[in-house]
Amino acid sequence: MIEGFRHLFPRGRFRFVLVVLSMIAAAISVSELLVMKFFATLVLHEGDFDRSVLGWAIVGFFIFFIVTRFGQYYQRNYRVKALARSFRAAKKERTTKEENREWAMAFELTNILSLGAQLVAIILFFLLLNPLIAAINVVILLVILQVVGRIFQKQITVQAALNAEDRKKVKPDKRYGTRIKAAETGALISGAGMLVLLAILLFFSIDGEITPANTLVIFLGARLQNSVISNGSRSLMRYAKSNSRSIDNDDIE
Repeated sequence: MIEGFRHLFPRGRFRFVLVVLSMIAAAISVSELLVMKFFATLVLHEGDFDRSVLGWAIVGFFIFFIVTRFGQYYQRNYRVKALARSFRAAKKERTTKEENREWAMAFELTNILSLGAQLVAIILFFLLLNPLIAAINVVILLVILQVVGRIFQKQITVQAALNAEDRKKVKPDKRYGTRIKAAETGALISGAGMLVLLAILLFFSIDGEITPANTLVIFLGARLQNSVISNGSRSLMRYAKSNSRSIDNDDIE
């Protein structure tokens, strides 16, 4: 994937812009968790606030939420412009099919880069809330990512083999079914890891090792983390499909 990134995007500010967009995505993830933390604190400690302070806090909550939504909107839309500028700067001669495949690969690469940055941000946020839960979460994540990585490696080989075969002999259900099964297997593994983390979180909460507000935020963060890994698994498998087609075309040329 690193080679794919180097191949698609020229050196200099274009790579820098894509990295910055990924950082923005990570910041949005952290801000979403902050919104969750803020909301949980308001709900669980409503009686501790003065009415005027509570009113301003609610207004601030909605403003913060709106800002994060606009930030996400900007990040996802500007990415298209950044990719277009990067491809124009590369000045490569390619057919329409090659261009479409490069766009597909670029979208998946930037998706994975953004999701990876979000994952790091979630880990750091957990660390601030509860270091022990964060450490357990990292161990669970390492296991999940190892399994997903192996599925991805296998999918690279499978998609290359399917491309090497006569397209008329490979049925669409096999071509798409193989990729979708691999992607959803990764998502399933992520879901299993989330259940383990939630079981540990529930034990800590019952034992009084973590506050109710932090329990609620980590629960929501665990669901967000599961969504990030599941989407990452799907992006990886789509990238494997696009990448194998690109390699196949290069071999033919």
